[in-house]
Amino acid sequence: MNCSTVLNQNTWGMHLSFEGRFASPPISPAWLTPLQQQDWQCRGIVVWDAELHIVAHLYAGYALDLLEQMRANDTWKLNGFVIGSPTYQLSSESVGGLVTLENQIELAPDQAKDVIDFLSAHKKLLEYIAIHDEEAAENALRTVFRLIAAYGRKVREGKKNDKLIDTAKLNILPIFIPRGNYLTVYQAAQICHATSKQIRAWIRKGKLEALNLPGFGIIIDSGKLGKFLEQNVLGPHKK
Repeated sequence: MNCSTVLNQNTWGMHLSFEGRFASPPISPAWLTPLQQQDWQCRGIVVWDAELHIVAHLYAGYALDLLEQMRANDTWKLNGFVIGSPTYQLSSESVGGLVTLENQIELAPDQAKDVIDFLSAHKKLLEYIAIHDEEAAENALRTVFRLIAAYGRKVREGKKNDKLIDTAKLNILPIFIPRGNYLTVYQAAQICHATSKQIRAWIRKGKLEALNLPGFGIIIDSGKLGKFLEQNVLGPHKK
């Protein structure tokens, strides 16, 4: 099953992908960059413009929200519609953050109609994918908890068997992990409607606290992420 509307691959089109389980993407155009190739196959809705060489990816949940917005406000019938990959951008001039669209594509009214028709036709599948995304995020969180528990056991065993493992000689220091609920970078990106690259940038700049577990990767305390969103994205005026 290939849920795609390839109007003309030399101009523009869209498709729905679920990692080959229900819907597989069409053959990709030759002009895609390696990063665009990833977006082309990513789970959700993909819209592209061949003339501008732009690929916009929408998660299923966001695509459903977009469908409701277009149904509630039909100004797109006259003015068209701008579609793109949603992300949060922090402003140095204000406390609040802004939801911006990367990889923007300006759609004419007839193109916007094709998009809303496409989303409407596949609404049920989008709802199913959105549920699958939530389950995948929960499974990833469980994996993080298991890794943290396993790491904790190794640290405790290392302390009990210090005669067998010379931690000073190996230059290995145990890492203290506070109690809490933790998220992966990917999960934090979904919550913030940002990219994983943007999440890592916030961490690197010290805007968002995170733990980097050697061999396991970066984890983010859910409470600290909520505080970060409140202070930098939502703003105190939106409490």
